[in-house]
Amino acid sequence: MAIPSKQDDTKDNKKSIVETAKKRFQFAVDATQDERNLGDEDIKFIAGDQWPEEIKTARKEDKRPVLTINRAPQMVRNVTNDQRLNHPEIKVFPVDDKADPLTAKILKGLIRHIENDSNAEEAYNTAYDNAVKRSYGFWRIITKYESPTSFRQKILIERIRNPNRVLLDPTHQEKDARDMNWGFIWDDILHDDYNEEYPESELAQTSDWQIHINSNPAWFNEKTCRVVEYFCKEYEDDTLILLSNGEAVLKRYVEKVLTDYAARGELVTPTDKSRPTKVPVIKWYKLNGIEILEENIFPGQYIPILPVYGEEHDINGKVIRESVIRHSKDSQRIYNYYKSTETETITLAPKAPWIVAEGQIVGPNVQKWKAANFRTFPYLEYKPVSHEDQLVPAPQRQAYEPPIQALTQASMLASEDIKNTSGVTDAAMGNRSNEQSGIAINSRAQQAQRNNFHFMDNLNLSIKHTGRILVDIIPIVYDMPQAVRILGEDGEGEIVRINEMFNYKGEMKKFDFSIGQYDVVCEEGPGFATKRQESQASMLELSKVSPQIMNAAPDLIVKNMDWQGASDIAERLRKTLPPGLVDDPEQKPLPPQVQAQMQQMDQMIQQLTEQLNKQNELVNTKRMELESKERVENAKLKNNLDIEMLKMQGQATLEIYSAEIKNINRRLALLDQYQPINDDFNDLESDQFVDPTNQQPTGGASPGNLME
Repeated sequence: MAIPSKQDDTKDNKKSIVETAKKRFQFAVDATQDERNLGDEDIKFIAGDQWPEEIKTARKEDKRPVLTINRAPQMVRNVTNDQRLNHPEIKVFPVDDKADPLTAKILKGLIRHIENDSNAEEAYNTAYDNAVKRSYGFWRIITKYESPTSFRQKILIERIRNPNRVLLDPTHQEKDARDMNWGFIWDDILHDDYNEEYPESELAQTSDWQIHINSNPAWFNEKTCRVVEYFCKEYEDDTLILLSNGEAVLKRYVEKVLTDYAARGELVTPTDKSRPTKVPVIKWYKLNGIEILEENIFPGQYIPILPVYGEEHDINGKVIRESVIRHSKDSQRIYNYYKSTETETITLAPKAPWIVAEGQIVGPNVQKWKAANFRTFPYLEYKPVSHEDQLVPAPQRQAYEPPIQALTQASMLASEDIKNTSGVTDAAMGNRSNEQSGIAINSRAQQAQRNNFHFMDNLNLSIKHTGRILVDIIPIVYDMPQAVRILGEDGEGEIVRINEMFNYKGEMKKFDFSIGQYDVVCEEGPGFATKRQESQASMLELSKVSPQIMNAAPDLIVKNMDWQGASDIAERLRKTLPPGLVDDPEQKPLPPQVQAQMQQMDQMIQQLTEQLNKQNELVNTKRMELESKERVENAKLKNNLDIEMLKMQGQATLEIYSAEIKNINRRLALLDQYQPINDDFNDLESDQFVDPTNQQPTGGASPGNLME
């Protein structure tokens, strides 16, 4: 009896892996078939395929309108575009005492760089769009070499455009699927493409594919074959050993950990305490229906396929997931029917049938009468007909009033049903209501967003799990001393070195992601550009209320402005600020001894300043006393001068007054009627002199005398 060789065991083991993968694949297909069928129906409906085929065919045969007034994309965009305005962000925090907050910051910056390098935003958006449109979407995490000539690897986040190419373990319970045990990503490729990519495979060397087509029709057909990436979680036995510093390490890593501690000058030894444990290992295989093409181990303990689900229901163990428009499809179909009927009614209103008597339409006029409903003629001729010696009236249209108002009202109600069943209300669509204040408007808009917030919440859970996977695999992928690029929240990059000591901002640091434990959270909010605009508006408003803000932080205000050159101007403004107002990032920290001496000098300066202030107070007091006495003396002197001035002014005024009196007396003397002004008056004859007291006024009685 022949003993099987180790090579035969390996071959049998690979065959067993393929058979297990095929069974799991079919199990997932059967479990999710209804979900995928409904998802395909939803996506076709959004694309405009909204009429049942039999109704559409019948109406087209009758030449009746088949209109599609598609409201579904608008409903979808109100949910998906709201997510684009609020970008979830992965944040990292230290958990235990061995984790370093600064290392957590570097780890967060590295994750942000991985997202930027991978264009992860597109992957998140695609998965979220699929979840909203068809109730499920996915993205994945991969590792690859940086270049064909490098041994260094990098981590990327890739989008999955067609979610039907993903099958996950249907037994997983968590919405982010972190508890799944296996999963598939698959595609059907052409025979020629397969032979070119895998020329050494057993299938490529097969001369007749028909054998495999007959035996595995689900995996092979006349044109394509199915190639599957198969992830499965397996558990390996190991021993957990407690070290003297309280750290628990797997036996396979004890030697490396002790060496690292010794290199840092720390004496750490294993203790007698240990226990058996099982370590999860993620196996990765690429296979077709008959053989394994490639295999490897994915780092970490999680399968790197991330789902985003819609609304979820569990009915007796059967999971049903729903899209945004799942329950609004009937309302949309009714809306299309009403609009088609309304159009048909309005367009056919002037084309009501003619009522004619038998024999009135004869001869060459028959064709004109048949075309009268769709052609215009200047006149129509008919043959007069009598019935029982009575002339039958001329042909006439049958009067008909179409129910256009009723159809319009019904279509409006159907439109409201679409909004109500999709959860997208008028506020979410920008329609105005009776809100007046900004707070009321924002409150109503937020209420509309809450109707479909469970989609956003499911996305946040998956992005958080993405951060959890990245934190888990980064110490394994980035395990060599190297320089890595990290990104800040503002998108500005920085180069730091990891896994080795280097001078980081004036201090020797070593960023080792394998030391300590870190946890992740996912925060939702507007993107950095939106935050910057909001910060800019808030700063400008604050500067109006408190103008000194512009003097204290002009660089920060300009930095948040969204125009070219703002950063350069902000940097120049920063250099103009007082030295103590801003910190210099390039300034090296002072040694503890120098800091202690500076503190002592600060205390001495403070004491001397207090003594100087006291002396200044005494000097100021004496100065105030002297100034008070001087002011009093000056006031007295001024009063005396004022009195003397008044006396002098009084004497001068008296002399002027006396001279004026003398002048007045002289004038009065000249005006005396009994005294001649000069000697010439003596030559006048007595009869030429007129006594003014006896002269009568020429205009009658003088004023004040009564008239007789």
